[in-house]
Amino acid sequence: MDIYSDKSTLEFVTVATEFCAFVEKVKKFSKKDFVTKLHKMLSLIYLKTTLLTPFDEADSDGEVEAYLSEYEYEYIKRNVSFVLGSSDSFISIYNVETSDGDTEQAELSDCVADVYHNLKNFVENYRSLSEESALASRAELLSDFKEYWGVKLLSLLTAVHNLVYFTDLDEDDFQDETPEAAKNFYSDFVENYHKKI
Repeated sequence: MDIYSDKSTLEFVTVATEFCAFVEKVKKFSKKDFVTKLHKMLSLIYLKTTLLTPFDEADSDGEVEAYLSEYEYEYIKRNVSFVLGSSDSFISIYNVETSDGDTEQAELSDCVADVYHNLKNFVENYRSLSEESALASRAELLSDFKEYWGVKLLSLLTAVHNLVYFTDLDEDDFQDETPEAAKNFYSDFVENYHKKI
């Protein structure tokens, strides 16, 4: 399979790239706009992932490069958490590795960052123009979707659905805070980031 001419992959890359750009610009959105668009994009990502052509075992032989660092992941998570405000609550995620109904808890911002992480690494490996890396990354993406982030995306989508239809998203959690408070939220992260480098 030529990954650069496969229709399902091209459509997926388009949606994944748009989602990554959207999450990277989260600070530019109000909570209502972010949640409303997130609701639509998560539905589309799930659909486009299920429509990807299944991978062959040979596809997973290439080397997959990790493009997103732990600090970048945390930066995305904190930006999403800031915009969601009090709506960044914990949700239950079904553990697919057990059959006894175990769940784990995660904040919405964690789930958004996890989906972003998987999509960003795939998109960057795809853009590397190394067919071997792109195929291996696609195989990893589909395997992780089945076992991990697909279930997380569905749990996140359920929570976002409830926010869209049953919550007053016009309320801005930070409308009474000073610009200085918002600035401190980001500067604390940047300061800690530079200490760890």
